[in-house]
Amino acid sequence: MTHRRDPNTRLRSLLAEAGWTQEALAREVNALGAEIGAELRYDRTAVAHWLSGTQPRPPVPRLAAEALTRRLGREITPGAAGFGPADGGDSGGDSGGDREGEGDGGTAPGERDQPHTDPVAGLAALCRRDADDARRQRLHQRPYRVADSVVPPPPRGHLPPPRLTGRVPETAALHDAVSFFAASIDAHGGRHARSALAAYLADDVVPLLRARHPDPVHREILVAASRLSFLLARMHEDGQRHGAAQRYYAAAHRLAAEAGDRVLWCVVLRAMSAQAQRLGHLSAALQLAAASAQGSRGAPAPHQAYVHAQLAVVLGLSGDRQGTLAALAKAEKKAGQEAPAPDRGAAPFDRYPPAALHFQTSAALEALGDLMGALGALRRALGERSPQDVRGGALTRARLGHLLLRAGRLDEACAAWDGFLAAQHQLRSGEAERALRDMRRALAPHRRRPGAAELLARSAARTGGG
Repeated sequence: MTHRRDPNTRLRSLLAEAGWTQEALAREVNALGAEIGAELRYDRTAVAHWLSGTQPRPPVPRLAAEALTRRLGREITPGAAGFGPADGGDSGGDSGGDREGEGDGGTAPGERDQPHTDPVAGLAALCRRDADDARRQRLHQRPYRVADSVVPPPPRGHLPPPRLTGRVPETAALHDAVSFFAASIDAHGGRHARSALAAYLADDVVPLLRARHPDPVHREILVAASRLSFLLARMHEDGQRHGAAQRYYAAAHRLAAEAGDRVLWCVVLRAMSAQAQRLGHLSAALQLAAASAQGSRGAPAPHQAYVHAQLAVVLGLSGDRQGTLAALAKAEKKAGQEAPAPDRGAAPFDRYPPAALHFQTSAALEALGDLMGALGALRRALGERSPQDVRGGALTRARLGHLLLRAGRLDEACAAWDGFLAAQHQLRSGEAERALRDMRRALAPHRRRPGAAELLARSAARTGGG
């Protein structure tokens, strides 16, 4: 830590306004640290030091500011919280105006980042930062910003989306890259090849976007860039880098809007809803899911199934039983319809696997309190998982273990978790590591039972890196 001369009266005033104790702020900072993959263990004594004028190292200024922003319902910059100049600058290396939703800053140290009106410029700045070892840490230390989880303006185009040109020489490699990185996430987890995709976007895709091409080809390059940004967002999210993931999702929806591809725009919003839901921001998750479902009217059946399944989950968590069942019925109906010919690019964005639908159905039924229905759907999901989808299979087994334990079926739960452990060691996945920690917590009360004791012993050496 570095030291300030004067007490931090700005932070003290904000704590009083928030009605928080020093312990409460420390707890929230630790929770936000988990959202960026950092294990923090601050307590009230650390906050007391901050109040006395001690300046914490990054990323704490950003995390404390975001915690206060969420609590007070208005934006609090690190500077406003007393971590640097009051005008919005901060000694933690952030600036109050730096938002990837408007184009993340690629500025030199000391410059304030300015919003990009051009989505290509925003993607270029973001990828440049992510591909640069010296600047990547700042991006990865940024928390998820609830204030930025708003529904973005939709594309100007109408459904159906513009027909793409297919595998022409300018776009063939892009289609291959989308398929490769999508398969990599399923087979190896989101931490595998993440920096490679960032470098590919910076070194190959951005120059293509800036080159002159006929309108149909340029539109297809925009769509491919959006899909690759979406995949990189998924990688960051799976690696517990939620702030970076949020910024890549923002880049993806802006590129989809620029291309006039409303279907892809809805797909990105659906993923943004799922991220907000996983982080506990249910209001934002519901707004994003509802906008995605509304915008998908007239979209191909698999895409409608995809967005309505997520809508069902957040409606279930919101306590809307009737709305949940209606959204599930629509998702199942659309999933049962024959998908259109895959003429719009890479297969990962043209289909909604049955296993994924069953997994979401299970989550929605669990939210409604239907444990047996949730178990049945999860078993169907497991039966439909492709052998190549190692990550999906592992997370399905982990979830199945929890539901079986809730149902009082410890031996079956241990069998499901045994399968999870067999797959988890193959993955570089923050989600799988979190599932491992959740398994160990769930089994701790049963540690004297042979099956539970064996699983706890086998998993003891596995820790969540990152």
